[in-house]
Amino acid sequence: MKVVLCRRFHFEAAHRNLSAPAGAMAARLHGHSYIATVDVAGPVDENAGWLIDFADFKSACAPIIAQLDHRMLNDVEGMRDTSREDIQRWLVERLAIAVPGFAGCTVDVEGDVAFAPLVGHIGTAVEPRERMEFGFAAAHFLPQLPADHRCRRLHGHSFRVVIDTRDSQSTVARLSELYEQLDHQLLNDVPGLENPTAEHLARWLWKSLDARRAPIEKLMIRETCTTTCIYRGE
Repeated sequence: MKVVLCRRFHFEAAHRNLSAPAGAMAARLHGHSYIATVDVAGPVDENAGWLIDFADFKSACAPIIAQLDHRMLNDVEGMRDTSREDIQRWLVERLAIAVPGFAGCTVDVEGDVAFAPLVGHIGTAVEPRERMEFGFAAAHFLPQLPADHRCRRLHGHSFRVVIDTRDSQSTVARLSELYEQLDHQLLNDVPGLENPTAEHLARWLWKSLDARRAPIEKLMIRETCTTTCIYRGE
């Protein structure tokens, strides 16, 4: 019996894509949330009933993934232009040596970078409400943390913003002005975001939208697929 096992790993990193044309957004310092899917293949051990212990699978991959997580990819030894294809090449070269039964690796970027907010209805006929959602790619570091904390290092995320509003049309119009300040940028350089935690980013967006009279009621910031900061202007 032969099988293929797959495991997904997430990592957050900043980079400048050196293969991008000069002046392109990708050439600017920014960041992404990445997903690396690693495959192993081979015959199942009939006594154990599996190809490989998933814990051993993770242990073999984790030290290699850690070399990319919360890092500036351009500083990683062996990286060339830091494009998605280059990251994939870098991983394959190292995982092929370290992981028993290695059969391949793919790398994907989470989220989108075009400003095309998704809008849905969440209220009632009496109290109509709308929920809009959009993403942006940015780099940041948290300078107030201890020097050995991984979030003190320059890294990046595919940020996701979710807003509950009474009028999505006017909110989108006001957001478009702010989007350019965030997407494919180093957030620490944005006035008011010198310490760009998810909490401070939520407050910055709320105040910026409030100053533009956007009728918002709740704002959520997602740095990763497993974390959310909720802010209601308090």
